[in-house]
Amino acid sequence: MKLRLNVRERDGSRHGWEYDNVTNELWREGELLDLSKDGRLSQYMSGQTHRGQVFSDSKSKDLYDLRIQLGLRCNMHCRYCAQSDRALEKVCWGPKDVPAFIAKLKAGNVNVTGVIELWGGEPFVYWKTIKNLVPQLREMYPNVRFAMITNGTLLTEDKISFCEKYRIDLTFSHDGQGYQLRGADPLDDPKMVDLWRLAFSKLRCNINCVLSPANTDIEQIIEHIHSRLGAVPINFEGIMTHVGVTDKELMFSDKQLLTLQKNIFTAMTSGPWAKFPALEQQCRSLIQMLVNRKRLNPRAVKCCMHSPDNAAVNLNGDVLSCHDHCTPDKFVGRIEDLEGVDISRCFKPWSERPECRRCLVLSMCRGACPQIEGLARTLTCKNEFAYKFAIFQSVFWLLFGLTLESYAPAEG
Repeated sequence: MKLRLNVRERDGSRHGWEYDNVTNELWREGELLDLSKDGRLSQYMSGQTHRGQVFSDSKSKDLYDLRIQLGLRCNMHCRYCAQSDRALEKVCWGPKDVPAFIAKLKAGNVNVTGVIELWGGEPFVYWKTIKNLVPQLREMYPNVRFAMITNGTLLTEDKISFCEKYRIDLTFSHDGQGYQLRGADPLDDPKMVDLWRLAFSKLRCNINCVLSPANTDIEQIIEHIHSRLGAVPINFEGIMTHVGVTDKELMFSDKQLLTLQKNIFTAMTSGPWAKFPALEQQCRSLIQMLVNRKRLNPRAVKCCMHSPDNAAVNLNGDVLSCHDHCTPDKFVGRIEDLEGVDISRCFKPWSERPECRRCLVLSMCRGACPQIEGLARTLTCKNEFAYKFAIFQSVFWLLFGLTLESYAPAEG
């Protein structure tokens, strides 16, 4: 849809531009801009090595990314957890189930070329299963990358050694000064700090941070973590998603969202981007879409689970719509027959949502999580828009020296 952008010059004068949120075309005073001729932007066009997007309701036997859901048990109960429906906490898969799972992988002739991810809950709750499963997976897929997201509170030297032996990358979930929404901060414990530092010294690791009402100061997030671990890489996983969450303390106030937006804008327009790699990637991606006038596919969704070469499975061999949505109503097929998978009933793309068609940040957000509805979607969209609008504002300022104040559907 064509949108009118209300922008302000540095001298205070105001005028209107137009932007198409599907084709990523921009018009200034009715003239279509060709940003490919802007020499300043060549530096942002390098490194476009992303795999081409393909949208499919089924899966291929040739996977780039295989996500294995070990179960939803966790030693923590973070207040905003996306896995708030813990129906699978009672499902007791264990080492005894590994041989049958490996047999199902083989029966389905599943080939993985990119990464195998181990998911919980908290994966290290399933330590006995991991010790049995990983060596067999590594034998089957010797060249793929193994990865795991962990809260890091169950880490030991033995687990670090195991990860080193089988080449497992670790991503630690930590929200900096906002950690209280998860529980007690493990980085307040000197012994845990030493273990995390040991992991960073031996493995490929990084920190994943979720933005919440408790950590709107992104500079302070970096300072909090770096003061304990040193200059480790920190990524923003994104802004908090509401899935069954109605706790008032978890709902951003307008003031908190505005503070977060101001902090993102300041960071991206006045300092080196390398400090915030997740924000840098999103700014670069938007610039590339504008330069290339990249048209958004009507079937696009926010995550990669729409892709035929990405699949999430449990140890029973059920294919899941997503590793976070893994109750039986979200089973979409079997690992022995990936080509027979059908995710269509679980994924609702942006093109089927009227509110998305009118949204400025559609090309970045792509409709948020395609599986949430109702109040959860309303709250999530509010968060996602604020986060992505700050990035759009930053890019607009850097490209044109203009302040983007508001927008509305263009007449006609």
